[in-house]
Formats: sequence, C-alpha cells, structure tokens
Amino acid sequence: MVHRSIASLLAVIAGGASAFGAGRASDQIAHSLALQVGDQALLGAAENAPVLYTSQPGVLELQSRMIIRPITREDWLARGVDATVADERVSRARARLAPSQWQFVTETNHVLVNLPQGVDENQMSGFLMATGDYQYAEPDYIAYPCVVPNDSQYTNAGMYAHWLCTAESAWDITTGNASVIVGVTDTGVTLNHEDLVSNLVSGANSASGTAVAQSAGGQTADLNGHGTHTAGIVGARGNNGIGVVGMSWVNSIMAIRVSDSSGGGASFAAIQAGALYAASHGCRVVSTSYSGVNSASNQTTGATMRTSHNALWFWAAGNANSDLGGDSYPDLQIIASTNSSDVKSSFSNFGTAVDIAAPGEGIYATYWGGTNTYATLSGTSMACPAAAGAAGLIVAVNPAFSAIQIRDILYNNVDDLGTLGEDTLYGKGRLNVGRAVADAYRISFPSTLPFFDDFESAAFANARWVYRDTGTSVSTSAVAEPSGTFSALVHTAKRIETNAINLAGNSSAINLSFATEARGVETGKSLVVEYLNSTGSWISLANYGGTGVTESTFTPHTISIPNTAAARHNKFAVRFRATGNATNDQWFIDNVRVAVACAADFNGDGTTDFFDYLDFVDAFSAGAAGSDFNNDGTIDFFDYLDFVDTFSIGC
Repeated sequence: MVHRSIASLLAVIAGGASAFGAGRASDQIAHSLALQVGDQALLGAAENAPVLYTSQPGVLELQSRMIIRPITREDWLARGVDATVADERVSRARARLAPSQWQFVTETNHVLVNLPQGVDENQMSGFLMATGDYQYAEPDYIAYPCVVPNDSQYTNAGMYAHWLCTAESAWDITTGNASVIVGVTDTGVTLNHEDLVSNLVSGANSASGTAVAQSAGGQTADLNGHGTHTAGIVGARGNNGIGVVGMSWVNSIMAIRVSDSSGGGASFAAIQAGALYAASHGCRVVSTSYSGVNSASNQTTGATMRTSHNALWFWAAGNANSDLGGDSYPDLQIIASTNSSDVKSSFSNFGTAVDIAAPGEGIYATYWGGTNTYATLSGTSMACPAAAGAAGLIVAVNPAFSAIQIRDILYNNVDDLGTLGEDTLYGKGRLNVGRAVADAYRISFPSTLPFFDDFESAAFANARWVYRDTGTSVSTSAVAEPSGTFSALVHTAKRIETNAINLAGNSSAINLSFATEARGVETGKSLVVEYLNSTGSWISLANYGGTGVTESTFTPHTISIPNTAAARHNKFAVRFRATGNATNDQWFIDNVRVAVACAADFNGDGTTDFFDYLDFVDAFSAGAAGSDFNNDGTIDFFDYLDFVDTFSIGC
C-alpha cells in the first residue's frame, strides 16, 4: 500500500490526463524510440494512421515486427541535399530506431525492429513516415502457403478422406516438409506422374530380398498400378492446380519396389528388406499395403526399424473380413478400413491387433497408365497410406519427435467409432489428422500469456487456433460484437481449440474471459467451455444453455483457471464446443483472453482501459462493494490511491 498526503493526491488527479494517456500508441512509441528534435510534434500521425496493413491468416500475418529502410546518404545527395545535412538525416534516422532494433542488414540497409506493446504496424509506420527520414516502414510479415488446395479433382467424391479426417485443419499448420521422407514399399511408382514427380526421391528395388538402390540400377517404376495409387494417398503434390492431393503436400516419397511381378506379389523377405532399406535411408515412416501383417518376422522387422532407425512401420490390416487375432505386433501400426459413412468397410480385417482405422473405400488417387492418370480403388491398401501420410505430417511439425511420440500423437487423437473406447473393428478409432497435427503443434510450440483473439483478422489465426472442425468460421452474422465486426461461429457439434498456453509453474490468479451471443439456440442445447488437462483430457469449465431466445447482445464471461497441477501445465488449452444438432443453432464467441487476473481490470472485461478507472471512481464515490481496493475493511482515499497506482502501471 502507498500512503500519500492530500497534496500528493491532488497532484495525481491534476496529472491524471497524462497518466491515463500512457497507453496511447504515441506515448508507447515515444518510450520505445529515441525521439529526435521535432519528433514530438509528429507523434499524432501514429494516432491517425490509415489502415494499410492487416493480417491475412494463412497467407500473410502480422507479428509485431517491422522492416524499415532509412533514406541513404546517396539518395539525399541525389535530391540536392547538402552533404552535411544528408549525414545528419541518416544519423538521426538510425539513432531514432536504435532502442527497438534487433537486427541491421547491411546489404539492404534494413533496420529490423520489434514493436512495443500496444502499437501496431500502421501506427508505427504512420509516425516514422511523417518524419521524412525513411523510404519505407513495412511489416515483417509471416508468409504462408494456401491452406485449401486448388487441385482440379480435389472436390471429387473419392477425396472424402480429407474432409472426414479434417485434413484442411492440419494443412493450416503444415503441408509437410521435403526433408521428411515417407517410404512406400509397393509395386513401384509411375516416376513421371504429374502429381508425384516433384515429391519423389531416389528409392530402391528389393524384389529379390536384397535392396538395390535406384542409383545402382534398382528398378522402381510401377508395374501394376497399386504402388502409384498408394503413393498418391501418402503425398500427391498439393496446391499445384492439377489432379488430387495426398495427406501431405510436400513430404518426400521414397518408392521401394518389392515385386517384379505384374500381379504385384512379393515375398516377406522382399517387403522386409525394402522397409529396412527405407528406414535406414532416412524414412521416418514406411507404408506397406500388403496382406500378411500378422507375422512374427514382420514384428521383429518393425521393432528393428523403430529402435535402430527411429522409424514407424504402417501395414494394411488386409481385406478378408477376418479376425487378425491378438495384438502381438506392438511395432506394426495396423490399419483397418472405413467408408464415407464412417463405418467399417465390409472387406476390412478386424480384431484386437487393429490399431486404428482410416478411410479406404472408394478412394480417388494417382494411378499408372499415363502421366496424368487417376483412379478410384478400395481396400485396406488405401487406408494404410492415409495413416502413414498423416504420421508424416506430424514429423513435419517437429522432426525431433521420436517414433513412439509420433505413434502416440496419432493414436491419442482419433475419432472414437463403434463401441466406446478401443474395440475390435476400429481399434482406438478412426484417423483424425487435423487433431493429431494440432496436438503435435501444441506440444512443440506452446504460446505464453497473455492469449488474446478478437477475431478481427476475418479468419482463424493458425498459431492461436490449432484445431477447428470443418464448418466453424470467423463470421459477421452476429449482432453488436464487442470489438470490430467479426466473431467466431460454432454450431451443431462443432468445436474450436486454442494452441497450447504454457501455464507450467504459474501460480498467479489466471482468468479466461470471453463474450458469447446465442442465436437460434433452443432450450437443451448449449455451449461447453473446456480446458485440456495435463493427462490430455478435456475438463469442463462452464456450460451455457440455450433459452430459445435469439440474443441481440454479447454477454461477457470470466472464468478462473484452476490453480492445480492438472491445469497449470505447458499444454493447457481452451476448447469451445457446441452441442446443438442443426446449423442454425449458432453460438458466436468474441474477445477470448487468457491472462493473469489484473486488479486494474476493475470491470472484468479482459482489458485495462479508462472505463476501468471510471467504473472504480463511480464505485468509490458511492461506497459500493469492490471499492475497498486494498481489502483493509474501510473505503478511504488509500483505496483510491492504490487503484491509481495499479492502473497507471497496468497489467
């Protein structure tokens, strides 16, 4: 507590205007730069700067960094400026930026700066350009590729696996990495296929039981068609304007031809030699779409691949609609098949040996017979490479993952089908690549406090919302949003999930705040708010039920995050999940914030601003509850002074 005299109090009140303006962009700029003579009069340009730069999630995203180019001495001289004046202009341009500079690129004369909190790229640019000392002051954007492919056959019904497994959500995070290699032990690959050629790396032929490298004459060209199809499911090139798209767009594919027969038959020795070759030559994931998975020698090979080469071996369950028996194959990832109705394919083998299922019926992918040939095939042969391709995306998120970590991330994020929990038809569940890649990202790149999103970028920010069901969106259909014109929309049984927020070791009071508006939500339907605990389970924080009344205002909510080890970990996340059963049961969400509770946020709206000061003054004047700011049992000037102190510092 700070005790002051009445005279000190009057001085604080008299200086209140400047104190309460400390959060303005112009003041933050003044504190973060070394202002030069005449700069003070130009700070207003920051407050009135036009909006030239905005975030386009997944394309160009602002990151609170800028690239600034001072006008050079040569340019000043070319403009007829005296040499002495030119030197002074160059010197002051660099000096002004020095406190915020984190790098200077000599070759380009670029000064790279970090923006202070509370200042955006438009405001900083407005001020700097007003000084006349800079050629440009632009955002240091984060650039991304497109997230939905423009491949001509992407909307083909045979591409349903991507929609069912929420692959588009995964592609928002990664479309793969050319340095991550997936091996395909099969009948070879059409080496000049338009949708594969750019992703292929040199492979081998192991048909004899001994692998012969492609560079040494080993034949890898497809002699059956099956291998070209499975390779396309793993990683047909995405966003190239042609054909189809694989689970990965740019991961490399190593073709290991295990047969020299037009029928495609291959010995176990050939398959195992091919798989070991792939694993020992950089493949983190290997896919085998052959029958005969339930073999002890295959398990031994799989164990060797994992322990010696940190690689996972995926194998098709088989198409005989037979029980594979007990699970004696911990180092083989055995994949059953489902169809577009999300039920087991009639042909798919089953049993406790099955680990997970993936779409394998009626799958459209690359094929042989030409450089631009495609076909629809069915079988666990199609399900296996879908799961392997998903594992390749997980590796692309973080190549440091071990084989066990990759496997567990994939298995822990499936969609449970059939009997609740693990069963003999679907194993642990059906592949959900979107959730798996989101979990891989959370583990690898958790964010820190504070977390905030007002959804004004008109699309979900990938690093903030790592998973969202197809059909969720950033929308303008709500009424009277608390900020801007956009809010997040979830409906039916859709959900959105944040990136991890690292709360490990943080014992402070932490609040989750947000605002909601229900439109067309009948009684009995609700919005569930949950957090991800340390064991990977989603735990309910609140449940907001519909009333049947369409709301026309947003209701603010504040929830305390439990101060427990289960909640305070490095993968804490928040999920909003609708429980309605129609698209017109709409929940709009805005101004989501996770932050340390701030005493200066008097009105609890998640921000510290002048309204908090006004609300406290009102409460203090009326002697209302809450104005005993220092909790000493009395309401007096010390409460007012302590609030002013806290408010001036901010949180």
